Amino acid sequence: MEPGEIYSHKGKKLEDHLLRTAAIAYKMADYVGIALGREEQEAFLLHDLAKAHPLFQRRLAGEHIRFGHAEPSAALIFARTGSLICAEAVRRHHTALENLTDIKRFWGNYNYNKWKDTVKRLPWWPGAARIEREMGGGISRWLDLLPEEEQWEDLIFSGVELYHPDGIEEEMAADWLKLRLLYSLLVAADRLEAVGGDVANVVLAIDKAKLDKYISSLRGRKLAQWRSRVMEEVVANALNIIKEPGVYTLTLPTGAGKTLTGLQAAMEVAGNLKAASIIYVLPFVSLVEQNAAVARELFAAVMEDHHLSYTNQMADEGAEDQDPNRRFLAFYRYWQEPVIVTTLAKLWEVLFSPRANDTMSFHRLSRAIVILDEPQSIPATCWQGFGKMLTLLSERLGTTFILMTATQPGLATGQELVPRPVVFPTVRHEFHWQKSRMSLEEAADFLVGRGALTSDCLIVLNTREAALRMYLAMKKRGAEPFFLSAWLTPVHREEIFRVLKEKEQKGEPRCLIATQVIEAGIDLDFAMVFRDLGPMDSIVQVAGRCNRNAGRQRGQVYIAELVDENGRSYASYIYDSTLINQTRNVLREHFDERDCGEIIKDYFSAVQAAVKESDLWRNIREGRWGEYIDLYVEKRPDEVMLVVDDEAEGEGERLQDLLTVICSPLGSEDKNNLKAVEKRRRAFREITRHAISVPKKYLEEWYQREGGMIYGREEPCIRELFPYLWLVQGEGIGRIYRRETGFVPVKIAALIEEDDHD
Repeated sequence: MEPGEIYSHKGKKLEDHLLRTAAIAYKMADYVGIALGREEQEAFLLHDLAKAHPLFQRRLAGEHIRFGHAEPSAALIFARTGSLICAEAVRRHHTALENLTDIKRFWGNYNYNKWKDTVKRLPWWPGAARIEREMGGGISRWLDLLPEEEQWEDLIFSGVELYHPDGIEEEMAADWLKLRLLYSLLVAADRLEAVGGDVANVVLAIDKAKLDKYISSLRGRKLAQWRSRVMEEVVANALNIIKEPGVYTLTLPTGAGKTLTGLQAAMEVAGNLKAASIIYVLPFVSLVEQNAAVARELFAAVMEDHHLSYTNQMADEGAEDQDPNRRFLAFYRYWQEPVIVTTLAKLWEVLFSPRANDTMSFHRLSRAIVILDEPQSIPATCWQGFGKMLTLLSERLGTTFILMTATQPGLATGQELVPRPVVFPTVRHEFHWQKSRMSLEEAADFLVGRGALTSDCLIVLNTREAALRMYLAMKKRGAEPFFLSAWLTPVHREEIFRVLKEKEQKGEPRCLIATQVIEAGIDLDFAMVFRDLGPMDSIVQVAGRCNRNAGRQRGQVYIAELVDENGRSYASYIYDSTLINQTRNVLREHFDERDCGEIIKDYFSAVQAAVKESDLWRNIREGRWGEYIDLYVEKRPDEVMLVVDDEAEGEGERLQDLLTVICSPLGSEDKNNLKAVEKRRRAFREITRHAISVPKKYLEEWYQREGGMIYGREEPCIRELFPYLWLVQGEGIGRIYRRETGFVPVKIAALIEEDDHD
């Protein structure tokens, strides 16, 4: 470091960081059409000014000194601009947003004299003049920004104590949006500049030739002509209807080609709306890859964003030498590309999480077209609040939402893009509700009696243990079933799906037993489907795998309520009783595909009337901006990650290397080193392709049963690496974890061993 210079990071001059961060934020805002006032611009310019303090400079030089730079910087911005929003964005840009009551408490108790002493010690170094010029001049020292104590008290009173005393909903929502936008821009620009990157705003390019080529490649498939006609009608209608940002619905039956229809509709209206990006949101990680592949056929630049998506991008030998922008995108999952394919869980974080790094893509929603695929997967308690959020963003940010599903839950009032109700040329399947409860053994006999051993059959259960028991029951009855659940690693799930698809293409019969991982978007086709009682929309989604392409005689869908050995419904283990009760109310003993629209409409209306609305929107309108309502019920606290070291794949040595990276503690230097932290994260992401989440008690049961049994020379077949991380290897493969069924609890393993013995 050069004598007399002031630094923000090691080797980076403070004035360079401040000016470049501001410039990057301006570019980001301009790209998505956000107009920045002078207040926001000065917030970017001064966000790290207190890093000039001698204590922070000594810390950068290696001394173990704690000095909080964000608060005094934020106070200077508050004094300079009078904007509480700007001050809060800066004060919390390394942590998370707070509730309005906490914000008021902080500023109401802020120590003026301590702050004044801090500002007095900020030097006026040579580079400071560059910042001063950018601010418009008139400053010869940083003390010039400091108001007198009386002025400060007046500012606190008017800017904090009198802030929205009545909690007016419209004003509170507008200020929440303003804070979140500014916060998003500052956090993204600050992080990007810190790693030496810059904005690479890629224009959303529509290539009609690529679209025509891709559609041509689909011709010849079953129902291709019908799907093409539906798509043309919907896209033409969308062009007539979508003249401005808003909330729209696109309701098509499962198997009608919603993915391509939705993407083409977004493409066609993007130019008229001057859209900056298209964001395709899917309910499950398992669907992202296949839909991202479709998007890549249509667009030049597509970013696939979920927690597993960066492993392949960064696992090559040159990952350590990646350019700063690519490292930034991978590390922070920032939505820089014009087309994003992501999950609902990630969108939820971007919208509602108070954590700084989660919010940095929020501004990318401005002037975006957001396709929400299967929006009914949002918990019913959040429908009303989420719908209000969509309306707010469409009105204030020019965001266009397309809610795309076969079963619209009524999240928000939106104009339908499908010009007339679409039904398949033929009725593909019919439903049969078995009113009498069944045990798993009774259900297995029921299925065998209806031809499950000789035709294509999909059996969907509500819990993984129930699915494993059904797997054994069907094997006893002569079936050779396949199995899919979240207890299989992603690598093995992909392999099983590949085999199932190959058999389907060859016309070979298959019996698949699965949990809800099969429900939406999975392109498999069966003659018969059995579904344990679940929410009505889940039943309809599973039915979408029955005679999916209308290439068979009418398929049969059976619904029954399965109970365990104690008579408890398996549905009660995972679903809210309201959803199950309303499903029972709308189910008919016999109906077919044509009746689903009416039944689903009645079901969603009943659910919405019965559930208690969450605090999702109330938190925003009442200033609880630091609260976070998670999208899904949190995992049980005892759920840990189990890594499967399957040497049969030749992966054993590679996995051990990755585990070494994960298990090695980071040194104090590494914690602030993006390369070191990213190496650890990359290893973790790659490991997750060979890992599953399992209740800890199940793993402890196996460990006690095996008694720490050693395989080879030194290593036990199951062991705990950390409280959150376990490893199964050696003889544990084939017993604790099986390639065909995944993890097996001890009590189920005993049944499997009995079956193997017989």
